[in-house]
Amino acid sequence: MPSNFVIPGDVVGAAEEFLPGEGTYVRGEHLLSSSTGVFEVDVKGRSAKVLPRTNAPVKLKNGDVVVGQITDLKDSLAILRLAFKRGCEARPIFNTEALLHISRVKNSYVKEIRQVLGLRDIVKAKIIDATPTIGLSIVDEDLGVVKAYCGRCATPLKLDGKRLVCPECEQVESRKLSTDFGMGVIR
Repeated sequence: MPSNFVIPGDVVGAAEEFLPGEGTYVRGEHLLSSSTGVFEVDVKGRSAKVLPRTNAPVKLKNGDVVVGQITDLKDSLAILRLAFKRGCEARPIFNTEALLHISRVKNSYVKEIRQVLGLRDIVKAKIIDATPTIGLSIVDEDLGVVKAYCGRCATPLKLDGKRLVCPECEQVESRKLSTDFGMGVIR
């Protein structure tokens, strides 16, 4: 086991030396580990963090990029079941839902959320409010739908120029697409 392997409560540094990063916290004059994993120091940023080496639940915070599937669409709201957080793909998020309000979809006016999102779509979004209910945004260019499904027959849609077309029933639909649409990889 590496010498920088730590468990919760281990002193990993002095509070005056490093800023606490993910998996660490300050108590008095000490920086302590809050999770089991490998201790790592960012010398330039003067911060310390613990990279988890267990299957502990993923901690979500403002600014995190997540991927989820739309499970329900209301008039001005999409409900997503989150799957994973970027950078923690090997540790899935279980039983966590998030809300995407119509005002957080585009910088321009959107009359109905169904104009830009569809049921079952896979969406890459940023967390803008982590508590008490997770709130999401897809306004940024790299955020949005990464895989879309036909609203009529549920077949994956194909990009044809700037339109999304169903290869089965030829339905044409539109979405707020991520720059990662159709790539199969989340950057």
